[in-house]
Amino acid sequence: MTAGTLGRTMLLVLEDLHWAGDTALQLLLYLVEHTRDARLLILATMHSTRQEQSAELVATMARLYRVDGVHRLDLDGLTTEAIADYLMRQAGVAEHRARGPAALLRDLTGINPFLLREVWRDLMRQGGLRALDERTPRTPESLLDSVAHRLDGLPPAHRRTIEIAAVIGEEFALALVTGVVERDPAGAGAEAGMRTYAGLEAGSAIGLVEPLRGTDGVFRFPHGLARQAVLDLMSEYQRAADNAAVATVLETRFPAADRWTQRLAHHYSSAAGLGFADKAVQYLSAAARAAEAGLAHQDAGRLFERAASLARLPEDRDALRLLAARSHLRASQLRTARRLNEQVCACAGGATRLWAAIGFEAASWRSGEPGERSVELLTAALADVQFDDADPLCLWALAALGRAHGFAGDQTTSIELGNRAVALARAIGDPKILAVALQIGLQTAVPPAGLVDKLSRAMELTALSDRIPDLRHLGPAAYHRAAISYTRGERAELAAAQDDISRTARVTGQPHWEWQSNCLTVAMQFLRADFRGAMASIERGGELARRFEPGHAPDGGPMGMQSFMVRRETGDLGMARRLVRGDEDLTAYWLPGLLALYHELGLREPAQRAMDAIWQDGLARYRVSASWPAVLSFLCDAAIWLGDADAAAALRPLLLEYVGLNLMGGEFLAMIGSADRYLGAIESRLGIATADQRFDTAERMDARMGSPVHLATTLAARVSHLYHCGRAAEAAKPAARARALSRRHGLARVELLLGRATHPAPEVSRHADGLSTREVEVLLLLGRGDSNRRIARTLVISEHTAANHVRSILAKTGAANRTQAALYASTRGLLGGNDPPSADRVQ
Repeated sequence: MTAGTLGRTMLLVLEDLHWAGDTALQLLLYLVEHTRDARLLILATMHSTRQEQSAELVATMARLYRVDGVHRLDLDGLTTEAIADYLMRQAGVAEHRARGPAALLRDLTGINPFLLREVWRDLMRQGGLRALDERTPRTPESLLDSVAHRLDGLPPAHRRTIEIAAVIGEEFALALVTGVVERDPAGAGAEAGMRTYAGLEAGSAIGLVEPLRGTDGVFRFPHGLARQAVLDLMSEYQRAADNAAVATVLETRFPAADRWTQRLAHHYSSAAGLGFADKAVQYLSAAARAAEAGLAHQDAGRLFERAASLARLPEDRDALRLLAARSHLRASQLRTARRLNEQVCACAGGATRLWAAIGFEAASWRSGEPGERSVELLTAALADVQFDDADPLCLWALAALGRAHGFAGDQTTSIELGNRAVALARAIGDPKILAVALQIGLQTAVPPAGLVDKLSRAMELTALSDRIPDLRHLGPAAYHRAAISYTRGERAELAAAQDDISRTARVTGQPHWEWQSNCLTVAMQFLRADFRGAMASIERGGELARRFEPGHAPDGGPMGMQSFMVRRETGDLGMARRLVRGDEDLTAYWLPGLLALYHELGLREPAQRAMDAIWQDGLARYRVSASWPAVLSFLCDAAIWLGDADAAAALRPLLLEYVGLNLMGGEFLAMIGSADRYLGAIESRLGIATADQRFDTAERMDARMGSPVHLATTLAARVSHLYHCGRAAEAAKPAARARALSRRHGLARVELLLGRATHPAPEVSRHADGLSTREVEVLLLLGRGDSNRRIARTLVISEHTAANHVRSILAKTGAANRTQAALYASTRGLLGGNDPPSADRVQ
């Protein structure tokens, strides 16, 4: 040591000690034994596996452990949680997104940190976790080189044993390997067992295989990548030949062949190029049916699709594609289901083509696709067969065509065809086709006046699902029962429908119904103000969404709507406040949602801009959507807040269609509450005398639903009405009730609404000289003497925009300056008794 280092601690790091030679080990031993009193820390790492430790290393370690101050630390492999944490840091994803890939990487890497890092580096070059979703990770070059080096050191017979084991799988029985070795050209008859065991011993010595603890005669590869590396080093022909040999041995020498269906499907399909395609189709189809029976629908779809790719006859190929499409539909792999059905439509005819067109439509409406392509395919397929009123397939296609027309925007044709299909099904007396026709027809949108008939059909379908029996009809029936029950305020029936949806999810194993069940759970938690539980369920919905096909996972808009509804009630829109500027490109967003967000954040000018854009687009395209009732509520909220008389007057007749009903948006995504609450607020601002009765009706609905959220919101709206019409003294009691509910359940939005009630928004009227509502607000602030900068901060607009409003006001009023403009407003009563909006209130 030099003089400069005498007072310091030195760290000496020695990596990969298992590669050290005799001289290096002797030097290490000498150094440790003669520096006990030195300020020196020696950190040495080594592999602890027996095959990688020389006799000299073992002896040296034994002596070192006897020296005072020497400590051994055995490091465990990475846990799934640790790998998930690594992925969260490296990929920047949420915990629920990292869990599935973490489990896969755990199995592939054998919890080895080095392999994990190498695999992740390769994945990063392919797109990160998205690449992991689409394919099995490639073997890192470093591992491939290492395995190649180890295999090159083995005798050819031992190497073949390891290769055959790799073809069999990550775990393999000695007896099966022996059976395949006997068929190998290098096999030695009765000596095959000894050769196999010797080969596995040799593989164990170099760390490629190991006995499986607790078993007799079963071995395994230490991790999936070790096996994959062996396979990657084999020729394509050798892999195919070995797969054929493994399949033949399994099929001929082992009893209970049904146990090996999945493995036979894999091995024969891997050997299809050697003349085993028919065997592959046979076992792939059997494995797919077994997967379906176990509710593994996605696996079944892949197996059927693989079988179709190997089928020689066109009719067999089309039949297998239809089966694959059906399984993918059940697994919510909707894009894949459409692709397969469209392929069949393009090359088949008759009933096969009609089935494919029906399947395409079923995979289209579920993901909300426009119906034009479904109409085209179904119309052409029906023209290709002779329509028979008594043929169940024709009636099924007719019902599907009706639903397709609905998703194409033609509700009249949709209802007409749906009713015809139901009537024909009743006429032939087939309960199964009647159930199909009823189920498809339920998806057709109907006006509020048609809900009674729709509920009747949903109840009939529920009874049929038990009588047939076929619980695949129970879910659709229960979904519409739940939606109608909430809309009509029938809480008991809503709970019963929720139970049936949960039952459908359990029995069918379909992600779609698990998602629907979770959405209804979120909705029920929201209604009873269990916001923490609702957010946890929304998070679970994100996990469920990972099981859907990329591009159709409902983890964007739907989850965003659910989260917004919860956060606006609890006042937890802080993140949105930081991200939303107010000058967003309106063409890049769903306008009603953006309007609602602007409203809740108090951004008046952006909200007015979004409101104007919606009216310019027209409401027709929103009214055919399941989200329309929520859109209607967002428009009403904004119209009242912005003081837009024309909008309020135009919205009232649309609300009248929902008198006595609740409003709900989407698949239980937005539970809005009583439409009469909105009617009361609109009529209050328009000076219509029935506003009080509307609020009475709304409170009775809220009481039936048992929702503190709905009731408190209705009470706050009544308070605003009473203040607006000069009856502030009557507002004390409903205000006290609303505040009590708000404090008990954390209803921050209700508190905000009560605050606004005591500081009314501008009158719902058009102002003199063409002043807009925003310009009147600016005029109020001018009357207070505010500068453009202060006006901008108060109204949450840019200073440039504030200056433009001031110039417009001067031009419209003919005022020469700001003082004259304020005087103009005062003499015309525009300032009235309203206080200028404060920054706190706007924020």
